[in-house]
Amino acid sequence: MTFLWRISETNADGLIGTYSRSNGLDRFELRRGKRIEVNEAMPTVRFDGRTRDLLAFDCLSNTAAPLVSQRMAQALRDSCAQDVQLVPARIEAADGVLDGWSLLNATATVRAINHRKSVYTMVPGTQAIMSFRHLEYLEGCLGEHQLARDAEYLGHLLVSDSLAQALSDFAGASFERPEEAYYETMSRRWNSANDAR
Repeated sequence: MTFLWRISETNADGLIGTYSRSNGLDRFELRRGKRIEVNEAMPTVRFDGRTRDLLAFDCLSNTAAPLVSQRMAQALRDSCAQDVQLVPARIEAADGVLDGWSLLNATATVRAINHRKSVYTMVPGTQAIMSFRHLEYLEGCLGEHQLARDAEYLGHLLVSDSLAQALSDFAGASFERPEEAYYETMSRRWNSANDAR
């Protein structure tokens, strides 16, 4: 079974970081599913939250890629070293600086979408997917990988069943079945539309 890596909604309230490009690393490089060259300047992610609030989590949301604690980084190395590149990053919080965190870069992409069972909208005039209404992945789409980007929709970080289990106790990340994630989105829209009538 394949899961989507999501940032838990419990850390979304005021704790979403902003990636600073001052080190020259474009944040979109972290979403290509390839190993990247890292220069000496450490990427910085700025948060409005306080350090003690950030330290309650092992995975933090920001505008680049998942930001993981040392503890979670070690679990990723132990479970799927061949699929990850951990880019050391610095956190600037409202009341101080935190070191020892890493931006998670998945180093592989897979063609994973079950096009017969998924419902999506294309970017007008292109063959690129803009959004999903329902999403299902092909059985075994990750192959030998435990973690990879969806080659057709790079914003999605895919996780194997065994890796999702290994990371389930880390605060801040959640792993959802794609059909449930997008079904709930559709249901919320449907219920909101009906409630407005």
